[in-house]
Amino acid sequence: MAAQGGKESVTAGRTVAIQFVRAAMSTAAARGIDIRGALSSARITPEMLGHDRVRVTRAQAIQVVTALWKQTDDELAGLGPRPVPRGVFQMITLGLIHAPDLHTALTRFTEFTTLTTGMRSELIVSGRRAQVVIDSGSDVALDPLVVDIGVAVIHRLASWLIRKQIRLTSVDLPFPAPPYAAEYRLIYGAMPSFDAACAAFSFDSMFLAVPVVRTEPELTAFLRTAPADLLFRTRYDVTTADRVRNILERTNSPDWPDTEDVAKRLSVSAQHVRRLLREEGTSFRVIQEDILRDRAIDSLVRGEETIEELSERLGYSEPSAFRRAFRRWTGIAPGSYQTENPLTA
Repeated sequence: MAAQGGKESVTAGRTVAIQFVRAAMSTAAARGIDIRGALSSARITPEMLGHDRVRVTRAQAIQVVTALWKQTDDELAGLGPRPVPRGVFQMITLGLIHAPDLHTALTRFTEFTTLTTGMRSELIVSGRRAQVVIDSGSDVALDPLVVDIGVAVIHRLASWLIRKQIRLTSVDLPFPAPPYAAEYRLIYGAMPSFDAACAAFSFDSMFLAVPVVRTEPELTAFLRTAPADLLFRTRYDVTTADRVRNILERTNSPDWPDTEDVAKRLSVSAQHVRRLLREEGTSFRVIQEDILRDRAIDSLVRGEETIEELSERLGYSEPSAFRRAFRRWTGIAPGSYQTENPLTA
């Protein structure tokens, strides 16, 4: 069944766990920063914040994190060892795009950030392993939110500079695993190790020799979306689940290709795909449900379809069936995403 005219017909993008929004709220509250206006503008209500299975669109999450960043007027949103005036990140990146290769660019980046942020960072190369290490530079632990954003931004900046997706072989995070730890695979394309001595990520050192190919005009466009949304820019083809999802996302919901068809596109047998998905703790049906959930949330937040139209587009026989599925996914009714009431004190 095709999407209705004017609606997004294939994929709405992946959603973000509500716990990341809660982390931004906790950080803001600890520093006396009021981001209730951003929550209201993003249409994130107290009911949504109160349910662990709730998810929001990347645009909603970005709006909250960006508000925190702007209100502190600090590149590190007030989370680092010392304030870093906004504009420093732009100046650092201007010194990177003229580097001959990624090795030079990352070396410069770690030197610049050590000087400007008060955090120690270093590029360590050992054989085929390249590792970027980030430490607080003091006895005070870094806020988990600034670690999440910092690691994601450096990784994505490195990939952007050379116009190649750098697959991470490991990620270390210096804080305990949160209840939503599984979400980190969607951020980094790899499951992190928690309670590490410092933040770090590793990748194949062959990428270090790749030339930097970006220009200053491209950098200007890139910086318009940095740094908040880089945390949620997730498109990896590392696991079988990623590859299966990417295939399914290119189709309309009621017209899913079957397992045999997907397996053929992956050049493996259907039995092998099912086994790999089981080993990754998921299944063909679970991936379909995740896509349906994300498409539903995106539509409800945009407010361009009624629940009846949305349930039909997603392939449900009747709206009541869709409502039951949505409550199973998120813990709340779909109408909760359509509220126009602002968040109040």
